[in-house]
Amino acid sequence: MKVKGRHVIFSLVLLVFGFLLSFSYQHTKSDSQVIQLSDQEWEKDYYYRQQLINLEGKNHELREELNGNRQDIQRLEEELGKQEVTLGEYVERKQQLQMLTGELPIKGEGLQVELRDTEYIPSEENANQYIVHDRHVQLIINELYSAGAKAISINGQRIYKDSFVTCIGPVISVDGIQHPAPFIIAAIGEKNVLDVSLNLTNGVIDTLVNDNIEVEVEKKDSIEMEARIS
Repeated sequence: MKVKGRHVIFSLVLLVFGFLLSFSYQHTKSDSQVIQLSDQEWEKDYYYRQQLINLEGKNHELREELNGNRQDIQRLEEELGKQEVTLGEYVERKQQLQMLTGELPIKGEGLQVELRDTEYIPSEENANQYIVHDRHVQLIINELYSAGAKAISINGQRIYKDSFVTCIGPVISVDGIQHPAPFIIAAIGEKNVLDVSLNLTNGVIDTLVNDNIEVEVEKKDSIEMEARIS
């Protein structure tokens, strides 16, 4: 009976030991799987982090490139704007020159000078001493040009640097076209400057008056002259 009791006790001990061994193996196997899964998750997390870092670096490069392109575009726009301004200035300057040369009509302030023969001529005097001659007209024209006149006309006919004015008896010929007295000389320019220039002491007006020529000067706010006919 004593032997059987020992066998039972020994069997129980082996059973408990086997159970503990089996439980320990299963627990160890379960912990190993958990650690293995944690390593995989860590590798995935590390991979995604690296991808995110790479994307952030690429975005930074793209932002830098975009800023550079914006600066280039702004610089090009500024250069184009300057070119447009320069081109506009050239066009405006060309038009101004065309107006001065007579290729285009011209309009502006200025003054008008009227020259008349003396109404009273003493019978014993030479009549030629009391009428307007081409030299009188030329004196006015030269003084006006010297004072900055941009354009000049005689009785509505525009004259130019190469125009010629001659006296044919009682009339004046301008580029072959005859004009009778009175002679109205119009000039476009700064009217006050032109007026002062003509009325200087011992100047053009005084000379004409001394030559028995009737002179009348009138400032004008607007004078128009047509373009030169080819």
